Amino acid sequence: MRHALAIATLVLAGILLLLGLGQRTFLAGPAEISYPVAAKSQAGYAVIDGAELAKVPGQANVVVEGANAFVATGMTRDVEAWVAPFTHDQLTVDDQKKRLVGEKIEAKDSAEADGGDTAADVGDGDPRGSDLWLEERMIDQTGGNGTEKDRLRLPVALASDQSIIVASNGKEPIPGELSLVWVQDRQTPWAGPMLVAGGVLALVGGILYLLAVDYDRRGLGPRRGRRGPFQGIRNAFGGKKARSGAPSGRSGSAAGSGSSSTQGRAKHTAHAKRRAGRLAIPAVGLAVVLGLSGCSADYWPQVGPQTTTKAPEPQPTKVAPVPVTSGQITKIVKNVASVSNEADDKLDAGALKTRFTGSALAQREANYKIRKEMADYAVVPPRLTDDELDYALVQSTESWPRTIFVTVASTSGKDADKKKETASPSPSPTADAPAEDPKPEASPSLALMLTQADPHQNFVVSRVVSLRGGISMPDAAPASEGTAVLANDTATLLMPPGEVGTAYAKLLQEGDKAADADKFDLTTDTLLKNYGKARAEASQKQSDDKGQTMKFSVVAKQSDEAPVALSTGTGGALVATTVIEEQIVDSDGGRYKPQAKDAVTAISGLKGEQNKLVQEVAHQMLFYVPSKSGDGKIQLLGVTSELVGVRNK
Repeated sequence: MRHALAIATLVLAGILLLLGLGQRTFLAGPAEISYPVAAKSQAGYAVIDGAELAKVPGQANVVVEGANAFVATGMTRDVEAWVAPFTHDQLTVDDQKKRLVGEKIEAKDSAEADGGDTAADVGDGDPRGSDLWLEERMIDQTGGNGTEKDRLRLPVALASDQSIIVASNGKEPIPGELSLVWVQDRQTPWAGPMLVAGGVLALVGGILYLLAVDYDRRGLGPRRGRRGPFQGIRNAFGGKKARSGAPSGRSGSAAGSGSSSTQGRAKHTAHAKRRAGRLAIPAVGLAVVLGLSGCSADYWPQVGPQTTTKAPEPQPTKVAPVPVTSGQITKIVKNVASVSNEADDKLDAGALKTRFTGSALAQREANYKIRKEMADYAVVPPRLTDDELDYALVQSTESWPRTIFVTVASTSGKDADKKKETASPSPSPTADAPAEDPKPEASPSLALMLTQADPHQNFVVSRVVSLRGGISMPDAAPASEGTAVLANDTATLLMPPGEVGTAYAKLLQEGDKAADADKFDLTTDTLLKNYGKARAEASQKQSDDKGQTMKFSVVAKQSDEAPVALSTGTGGALVATTVIEEQIVDSDGGRYKPQAKDAVTAISGLKGEQNKLVQEVAHQMLFYVPSKSGDGKIQLLGVTSELVGVRNK
């Protein structure tokens, strides 16, 4: 009976161990399921709808092999708009044949694809770096043979309104080795318990078997029972009866032939052995259990609430969705700041053109031109940072153009120039007192107005406005809810957006007596004190005090660049516009004539006395225009002023 119990325990242990190991090996199923493209394509792009990924369970991955491979994810509407002017393949999952099947989609006219009236410039067809992508990965190489270094793998978890675009470099067909791979869940929560239970039963079964054998041998007689090979096991479990002394005759002989000290050492040694025997079996069992319990969490049932990774839900249906996510805005701002700072360091206006346009580009072009000729020119534009502030508006639209308004922190451009100067090796003023870095100057927060003209162009900054210190931005709807770009003739505001710049230009030219002055909050407006009519009058007085005959005047007008108005969602609107102020100095036929020098010479090339000088200053301005139904006034939130041109006529 003892042998049967031991053998049954060992058999059950073997079954549990086999099942536990089997769950992690031959019973676990494939680690991945791969669906390759059924046939190679000559199209330059392939699109996979996010809904196709749900046809196979598991974590989806896009795997591409080949030089210049490119994979990106984006909103389906954006991906389709981008690829529409090109012939491309629409890939779908064929679950029966375990393949990706492609359907050729012919190219559309770019005007039709973008929803515009004129054909858009699709560029060189390279999708790299587009602001439309939520995430992108690429391999930039001129050649490859499908080796490991040419392999691109992108895990994706897409909502049903998102898609994947796969391409090469826009000139060559998509890589031939393209597949979707789903990583399978190989968690085996009962493998751990089975392995531990099997190990414990194997240990118990082994002990039961040894005890059964020992019992049989003891049945052969006392001498063999006491001196058999299983004496240690029997003594460990036998208690006092199994550990009683030797026969009396042998014991007496031993007592007569040994000393008391020898007997003490023998007793101590025997006691230690018995203690070791008691602990040996529990220690072995504990070691087995601990070893098996060291398996990963996949081996064990999970207790408590489970966290599972789900594909993001599609955006709720709206009249017009918000086309740009917060992650995309962060990427755009980071790229804009990088381009701007690199151009600021090199005074390279050409480098700005990938991210700047309109008034924002003109401002820095003029500033760089002057600073190349005048190293000590006092006007240095603040340096953009990618530190976004808590104020942004995003136009809700499915088409193009698209507009974003975002505020960012800046650092002083003058501090950057000082750092460049001190970076070059130069001796300290004294040996004991080395030069200290100057304290950084305060730099304003900046408001950026960005526009994306079509799917194949990135967002570009049209205006950079330095926000006034101490002002509070008006309440606005969160960027995630989106807003509307208002028409320039919107009549619900205190003043139509298209007329705000013109009205303020009259204030510059005529002062606070201008026709619409009562509609503007002039209590904290410092621009009117330093520019326009006030500046011309101050210069005229200074000239008259010197006995000169020159005439100073000013003419201001709204620039030809169209204003941009964004609804705040609370009744008012932010209006970004540019006003050109012409500061005129005329000799008026007298012998005193204006001098062309310094910045005027640097930007225009004019030198010396001129009969007339007209300096053009561009004011990039941001206004808050309240609703007509309220009692508020138009507020100037910020302005960036720059000398952008000089002429002598």
